[in-house]
Amino acid sequence: MKQPPRPPCPSWAEKLALRPEDLSPADREALQAHLQHCPVCAAARADYELIDARLRALPDPVLKPVPRLAALMSKFSSEEEERSSQPFAGRTRRASSLYARPVPARWSRSPQRVWTAVAALVAACLMLAMGLPLMHLLTESGATSPGTLLVTYHGHSSPITSLTWSPDGGSLASSDLKGTIEVWNALTGTLRYRYATSAGIAYAVAWSPNGRYLAAAFENHTVEVWNTETGQRLYRFTRHTDIVYALAWSPDSRRLASGGGDNRIWVWDATTGANAVVYNGIFPVTTLAWSPDGNYLAAGDAGDIVRIWNVHTSNPETPLLSYTAHSDAITSLSWSPDGRYIASASKDGTVRVWNAKNGSTLRVYTGHHGSVDAVAWSHDERFIASAGADATVQVWDPFNGEVALIYRQHSDEVTAVAWSPNDHYLASAGWDHTVQVWRAP
Repeated sequence: MKQPPRPPCPSWAEKLALRPEDLSPADREALQAHLQHCPVCAAARADYELIDARLRALPDPVLKPVPRLAALMSKFSSEEEERSSQPFAGRTRRASSLYARPVPARWSRSPQRVWTAVAALVAACLMLAMGLPLMHLLTESGATSPGTLLVTYHGHSSPITSLTWSPDGGSLASSDLKGTIEVWNALTGTLRYRYATSAGIAYAVAWSPNGRYLAAAFENHTVEVWNTETGQRLYRFTRHTDIVYALAWSPDSRRLASGGGDNRIWVWDATTGANAVVYNGIFPVTTLAWSPDGNYLAAGDAGDIVRIWNVHTSNPETPLLSYTAHSDAITSLSWSPDGRYIASASKDGTVRVWNAKNGSTLRVYTGHHGSVDAVAWSHDERFIASAGADATVQVWDPFNGEVALIYRQHSDEVTAVAWSPNDHYLASAGWDHTVQVWRAP
């Protein structure tokens, strides 16, 4: 029989439900220290933050008090104004970030704040009492329309090079030009942990399909692999002789492929470096993608070629197929979920969708202006998301080319895009130093 979830610590239960600005500085500091050592309270806090973030994404009419409470709340507001001759009139809030607001000295009881807090508390109590999966309930609520920005993560202080979802959809990992890897709550923007390295630029970050490992590729010719539960570094791969630009996990999470400026692709045991096999290219390797069945590895290079190897039978010197339809460097690759097609993005401004067995082109997408830096196929195979130098993310049908959505919230080049495991969200990042999580079509 399934055990009911443990309740949070009684002494912290009330503070867990409050927003950061509603706590005193001392309480905020004490709470953060407590959360580092109490996973039950940390989980409860994450739930409250998620509810708060989703409530803020609701359209205004949903946040208005119901008619039978309007008079009571109006009366309550009037009484509060009479009690205080110094309202927080000068306090402003930044809507771009949940935690970027100035901190008021005490609780502000506007009708909307009271209603939001009550709604969040009631929703949390109902979900905890009924044992409902919080993520499932909120993602199925349909409260947001496609393209709605849900979270903007501001933790990076330099352009972002890559991002990856955790397989459970709860976290995102992102890398930047300073060599920092940050792991954070995907729907609240709360930092979970940070890997700060001295390895130079972190060009790629990739979460293993089993969720246990995180790998990053660096300017200093190395690849590092960490245990995501403990934060411990498991292995450091040092056989490249130039910058490592690309990573790809095998579907079984046992092997890692890395490619770089030495024109080589290494495939190796992800936690020991053993059984390493090298595939030689002609140009620097810029992107890698493993087929869904684990049998094939596709590599794009700084020339204009995509090569495919059978990792079980191919001669490392001789790929099964070379796709040569692009006219500039390949920047990103994504397999269709059924393994039949590959989408390739290029600095030539196009995304090409082509047959992975014979190289025949199915579609050429030309909606971007300038280089296309990232491409990702949705898990349900309905859409491709592409992003690039024009600061947009474009979501379109790979089979008829019809555009479903163009996302324009970034202020600079978008270098990375990724679908959440359930396809409900897209995360995008780039040279504006932000990662943005938004509702997918």
